[in-house]
Amino acid sequence: MRPFIKTTCFIISIFVFKSSICILYSQVTFSRNVTIGTQAGYSIITGHYSDSLNNGIGAGFFSFVPFTGWAMLNGAFLYNRFSLAHSHNSSMQSFCIAITPALYYNLPYDFTTYTGAGLSLQYYTLSAIKTNAYDSTSKTGLMASAGIAKSIFDRTIVVIETTYHLSELSHKKFQTVAFSIKAGYQFALRQPEYYITKEEEKAKIREKQIEYHFTCGKEYMQKKDHIHALDCFNQVLSLKPDHKESLQYIASISKAVEQYKSAQALLQQNRELEALPLLASSSFYIAQAESIYKNMQIKYKPSISELQKKAIESFNNQNYDDCIATMNTVLLIDPDNAVASAYITRSKRIKETIHKLQ
Repeated sequence: MRPFIKTTCFIISIFVFKSSICILYSQVTFSRNVTIGTQAGYSIITGHYSDSLNNGIGAGFFSFVPFTGWAMLNGAFLYNRFSLAHSHNSSMQSFCIAITPALYYNLPYDFTTYTGAGLSLQYYTLSAIKTNAYDSTSKTGLMASAGIAKSIFDRTIVVIETTYHLSELSHKKFQTVAFSIKAGYQFALRQPEYYITKEEEKAKIREKQIEYHFTCGKEYMQKKDHIHALDCFNQVLSLKPDHKESLQYIASISKAVEQYKSAQALLQQNRELEALPLLASSSFYIAQAESIYKNMQIKYKPSISELQKKAIESFNNQNYDDCIATMNTVLLIDPDNAVASAYITRSKRIKETIHKLQ
């Protein structure tokens, strides 16, 4: 068993040395948090009593109380039970309160390693059932521990720890080495300024998310992918319900969707020219509407001359509203048509003049 003790002490020394070197580079995962939890494990007897007592089991409670970003206080209340080697009906129990100053260092992937040494107060009871013998005593001792912790859920950690106790019974060295698994929960005990800072950090993260979703929404809108654009703008509103630009874009896209649905209904009724204005408006946001609209422009381009002739007749007959409506249809087919633009302008001016003279 002595080689094992030497190995354990060597490992603890390495942890102490490593923690001392890494103090300047330590993170603050445990900083200003108190961890409370339970533990259970397996204990090995060493020293003078190793031939008299069998190995035992232990359980208890523990706490981590950090002071800085690299130092903490490791407290524990432990219970161990050992059977006498030659009697299954007799046992020794120990109740231990230990306070251990420790160094800790945060590793990548939410792992944290720690090591420390301190004082322990142990209360031993020995009972022999067959003879009804019972004795008890309290002893002080030393305790060293080293372990590694891993965060698994929000504020929840799992710890694997090795501890070494040294005390004496009847002027004989009594040593135990224990291997424990711990599970604990971290309670944040911080100043109000910390929470203000955290809220500010959350606000900055929220603003970045808003900017990201809004930018994605505009990119989708430029691609005329209205479904994904709406989804992005709604993501923005979930973070900031009064986001003005997103509300405007959602209103515009929703209106375009309704126009496209109306255009599809008119197309099913073979009222294609009536569907043109709706397709033109919805084509700014909906790729399918743009595709249909372009095909309609190609289809009706040969009809421009006939439509212009009809509009000019309406103009000559002083039916300016019909002229404007027909020329607008021409512009929907050919947006650069100069004749249509000119007749629309002239018709509007005449209508304004007539309105002033009335």
